[in-house]
Amino acid sequence: MKSITRIVSACAFASILAGCAGTQEVTRFPTQPVKIVVPYPAGNATDVVGRIVAEKLAQLWGQPVSIENRSGIPAVDGVAKSKPDGYTLLAHSISYAVDAGLYTNLPYDPEKDIVAVAPFARQPFALVASPTLGAKNVADLVAKAKAGQFKFASLGPTSQLYFIAEQFKKKTGFNASNVTYKSLAEGNGAVAKGDVAFWFPPVAGAVAGVREGKLVALAVTGEKRSAMLPQVPTIAEAGVRDMENSAWFGLWAPAGVPGGIVDKISSDVERALASPDVREKLAKLGAEPMSMTPSQFGRFVRGETASSKRLTAELGIQPQAYSPPAKP
Repeated sequence: MKSITRIVSACAFASILAGCAGTQEVTRFPTQPVKIVVPYPAGNATDVVGRIVAEKLAQLWGQPVSIENRSGIPAVDGVAKSKPDGYTLLAHSISYAVDAGLYTNLPYDPEKDIVAVAPFARQPFALVASPTLGAKNVADLVAKAKAGQFKFASLGPTSQLYFIAEQFKKKTGFNASNVTYKSLAEGNGAVAKGDVAFWFPPVAGAVAGVREGKLVALAVTGEKRSAMLPQVPTIAEAGVRDMENSAWFGLWAPAGVPGGIVDKISSDVERALASPDVREKLAKLGAEPMSMTPSQFGRFVRGETASSKRLTAELGIQPQAYSPPAKP
């Protein structure tokens, strides 16, 4: 009987030690450099926001936090398959939810292979039109679009900018064809010259053109007016209801990262976002910090994924089979 008691006591003691070791691991995290993968090229909005947060995390952690730019879905898959220790993370955007709703066979399971850690910020889009149209407001643009054959710009039929434009067309009752551009600069240039009539770039990507008179801002898609374009009405104020939409950015980790480490990273991201210098940098991008726990952010992402699926169905867009890029 005494031997059994000793065994039970030893097991309990070992369990306590393991728990203490786990707590110490979380408290010390990170003890080595952290890598954040961004599935976009340098200079993209996700990259810029990710670098702002990464720089502050490096200060808080006393460890290097590097940004590694990779390409699209393979980048996300690479994070999903990386070691679940918290040292490889993913900074992504609303496209994480769009991809989950648009593709039928992603190489990773967005619900099971990756866990939501923390949001960074949200940024509304702006409806900008070409000065050559002479449209002074949304009603003008719609009237002119119904009377002619218009084109709109996007970053491709899998981009959020395309979905917003298609939704706008459907709600206001006109037809226009899409022209795909490779970058915000190209799209803005095409609208400025009148090659296409309008598009929906992020607010920060439109401000310079609006101030220079190269673009005409007609509305913003946020729930409230943007501090960067305070004179421009929201899309609801302009008469188009249920079209509030914002780009958002956040952080994910491979499934299997210990919950304590996920919670610590999330808490530290919130500390970073609360810093006056970080908030100032985000404000210059027209972005507003977001605050959620990992579980809240997870529910938010699932809701955005469901919304993406509903929107693609409403627009008659069929989910696609994902085709991985050819190996060089």
